[in-house]
Amino acid sequence: MVTLKTLSEITGYSITTISRVLNNDKTLRASEETKNIIKTIAKTSGYKTLQSKKTKQKSKASLYHRCCLGIIEPSNIQEHIQDPYYLYLKGFVEQECFNKKVETIKIQYDIKTEKYNFFPNKKVDGIITIGHFSLKEINDMTKITKNIVFLDCAPHDGNYSSVIADLQLGLKRGIDYLNSCGHKNICFAGPKTAPNIFKELEPEIKRIAFLEYTKEKNISESCFLLECERSTESAYEKTKNFIDENIKNLPSVFLAVNESVAVGILNALKEKNIKVPKDISILSYNNTVFSTFINPPLSSISIDSGFMAHTAVELAIKQANTKSFYPIQILTFPYITEKESVKKINKS
Repeated sequence: MVTLKTLSEITGYSITTISRVLNNDKTLRASEETKNIIKTIAKTSGYKTLQSKKTKQKSKASLYHRCCLGIIEPSNIQEHIQDPYYLYLKGFVEQECFNKKVETIKIQYDIKTEKYNFFPNKKVDGIITIGHFSLKEINDMTKITKNIVFLDCAPHDGNYSSVIADLQLGLKRGIDYLNSCGHKNICFAGPKTAPNIFKELEPEIKRIAFLEYTKEKNISESCFLLECERSTESAYEKTKNFIDENIKNLPSVFLAVNESVAVGILNALKEKNIKVPKDISILSYNNTVFSTFINPPLSSISIDSGFMAHTAVELAIKQANTKSFYPIQILTFPYITEKESVKKINKS
């Protein structure tokens, strides 16, 4: 960090003289050459006066106050009910806008009229989307504003900015973590397919990563797959059946596609008098606040949804205040959060 002392050492002038020059002290008796030298060195070295910092902060705050962001969720709210992760994302976006004093408007797609409705009806400077949308819905967004930031999901055409998590890397880190704890018999629990940004079904990314990485680690033959929907109810029923069918050869750990599935697995294990993590461990994906209040608290492959929301809001505001911008994609990396649902079974 460049300080007045640093500038003094570089220029040879006293700290007092430098400070008075940079703060435009009109009573200072110094040549124009001296002032130019000090100002040039300060500028090229990146030194900021207290006044310039305040001006920058004031300018940034004014950008926030002038900005109005629309928040769009899927027309089918059932998607968010099944996976609370999306509700947490929305909450973080709204909190981030509130902290910055940025006005927000909820924009809802009317399936009957095939149009977006929002109140109050005013100019929207940018849109943040959370969830999955049809191609028509996305095209209709551009009629409101070209400044669209997709949060968590992203079209692959490069026409829109997005903030997403590297789900494949997260899955690999999850398997590496379980291996380090001694787990080789891992069961991935989740669906075969999942909707992409356009609501079209594609192979589930985490499931594909699980199959590929366990093969790469030479443990695929000792691993399992439990097919279920992304809901607690489905995971609960499917896990009970899975236990009955594999009672003599159960995995040492379940790796759940999301938190809802992890809860369903936990409930099924409890009903079968199988203790977590003493008998079987569970590693969840997402790590929302909810995971802390489950008994036992869920160890997770964590996605920092708060940081993702912060980044999406900052990006939308920046693009709103730029005459022309090129869409970018920001990729965040999941990490492991250890709690109490994974047992270390390493042999000493």
